[in-house]
Amino acid sequence: MRFNPWWLGGLAAVAAWCFLATVSGAEAHGGVAPGQNVWTAWSPNPLPAFLVFLAAYLYLKGLRNWERPSHPVNRWQRASFFAGLLAIFIALQSPVDALSDHLFSIHQIQHALLRMIGPLLILLGAPMTPMLRGLPSWALRGGVRPLVGNPRVRRGYELLTNPVCTTTLYVGTLYLFQSPVLHNLALRSDAFHEVMHSAMLFTGMLFWWVVIDPKPHRSRLHYALRILYLGLGVIPNTLLGAFITFNSGLLYEAYGEVEQISRMSLLTDQQMGGLVLWVVGDMMNMMAAGIVMIMWYQREMENDRRAAAALDLPGPHS
Repeated sequence: MRFNPWWLGGLAAVAAWCFLATVSGAEAHGGVAPGQNVWTAWSPNPLPAFLVFLAAYLYLKGLRNWERPSHPVNRWQRASFFAGLLAIFIALQSPVDALSDHLFSIHQIQHALLRMIGPLLILLGAPMTPMLRGLPSWALRGGVRPLVGNPRVRRGYELLTNPVCTTTLYVGTLYLFQSPVLHNLALRSDAFHEVMHSAMLFTGMLFWWVVIDPKPHRSRLHYALRILYLGLGVIPNTLLGAFITFNSGLLYEAYGEVEQISRMSLLTDQQMGGLVLWVVGDMMNMMAAGIVMIMWYQREMENDRRAAAALDLPGPHS
C-alpha cells in the first residue's frame, strides 16, 4: 500500500475522536433511575453529541470546500457516513447507554453499534478527505502536518494498520472486555467503562480501515485476502458468542447489583446477549464480505476500462 501521510493525520484524529466521544461525566453510567421512564433516560453528557455534530460539520464543510474533487463522494457514501454517526450517537447518547447498565443484551447491542456498525458505515462514507478539508488552516498547519511529517509516527502507523495487528487488537479487545472480571469491573467503574468503550470504538475503526478503502486510501490487502480476513474474523466471534449463549452459569453478576427493569432472568438476558454478539457479529462480517466483492468487481471494471482506453479499444459494456 502506497503511504499517504494525510491518512495518518486522519487516523490520529479518529483516535482522538474515539476517546473524546466516549468520555462522559461522573453520572454517565448511572443507568435508569428508579421510577424514570426508559425513553427519557438520555445521557446528560453533551460531549458525544457535540463531537458527532462536529464531525458532521467538518464533513459537510470539506465537501463544500472541495471544488474539483478527484474522487467525488456520491450520495450513498454521504448517507452512509451520517448513518454511521447516528449509530454512534444512539450508542452513547440515547437510552441505549442507560439501559446497557441493566441488561447485558442491550450492552451487546451498544457494543455492536460502537465496534461494527458505526465504524463500517462511517468509513464507507469516505470521510477523511472531506473532514481534513473541513479543518481550519491553523489546525492543519499546527497539528496535522507536523504529525504526518514525523518518521516515528509514520512507522507507528504502518505497524498499527498491519492486518495482523488490527485483527489482534479487534478480537483481543472483544475477549478482554467480555471476560467476567473486566466486564463486571466496567459496570462498577465509570472510568473503566469509558476505557472499554473507547477501546472498542477505536479498534473497530482500525479493523474496518483495512477492509474499506474509499479513495484516496488503498488497503494493503488484496480483495481476496480481505474476504479471507473477514471470514477468519467470524471464528473467534462465533466461539465467544456460543460460549456465552450456552453457558449454564451466570458470568456477569454485576447486572444483579442494579435495579431490574425487565422480567427476564439474568441468565436469560445473558443468553440473549450472547446471541446478539454471535449473530450480529457474524452477519456484519458476511455483509462486509459482500461489499468487498462488489468493490472488487467495480475495481476490475475500472481497470478494464483504463486498459481499453490505453489501447484505444471499446471498453466493457460500451
